[in-house]
Amino acid sequence: MKGKKMPLLHIENLTKSYKGKKALDAVTLDFTVGVNALLGANGSGKSTMMNIISTALSPTGGAVYYDGREICSLGTEYRKVMSVLFQHQPYFPSVTVNDYMLYNASLKGMSGKDRQAVIDNSLKRLNVLDCKAKKLKELSGGLRQRVFIAQTIMNEPQVIILDEPSAGLDIAEREELKKTIKSLGENAIVIVSTHIVSDIEDISDTVHIIDNGKVIVSRKNEGIEDMSRYYLEVIGKGGAYA
Repeated sequence: MKGKKMPLLHIENLTKSYKGKKALDAVTLDFTVGVNALLGANGSGKSTMMNIISTALSPTGGAVYYDGREICSLGTEYRKVMSVLFQHQPYFPSVTVNDYMLYNASLKGMSGKDRQAVIDNSLKRLNVLDCKAKKLKELSGGLRQRVFIAQTIMNEPQVIILDEPSAGLDIAEREELKKTIKSLGENAIVIVSTHIVSDIEDISDTVHIIDNGKVIVSRKNEGIEDMSRYYLEVIGKGGAYA
């Protein structure tokens, strides 16, 4: 928006160690409004970073800042503007979609007479409003993932964290998901963690490639003609190709 300073999520020297082994090694980078792809193989450190950004995990060293302030000091103030979809999203299979949404709305501190309208609007946005009376276990993997995304965005978060969001989806469902993610990036900082290049090559504004706990490339997506080839060359050359 012209004349308005857009929020920024900044990571400074972020480190996480497990039993002396570094899952993240002094990572420094910025996430801005738009779709930010965090691309790397399984075990590269993606999920560790996402867990720290979402406050589910504390770093060994370094810090995460939102709009210039450290998220650990912001506490609930940060969690009100941030929402996360974990790779293995917890849910109760036998509850209805609407009850699942109501439960998560309560966790987000949403209340009042407009809450159901907000829920319905979020489900409608993901084209799953007609599923709200169904139990989660009755839905296909793709429909259930849409419901999970609907609960992720219903509080209009400024930071949206999606960890391997296409897991378990078929080709058609992946394409629909990509459209949804692209639209979310118009007004929010969207961070998409994935090891699948095709999930982000057409929709990401920035690309961060992570390998063995280090971000070896951080750049705009513009000018990358073949993302798969680029990724393989970067990994092979330890970032020298960037």
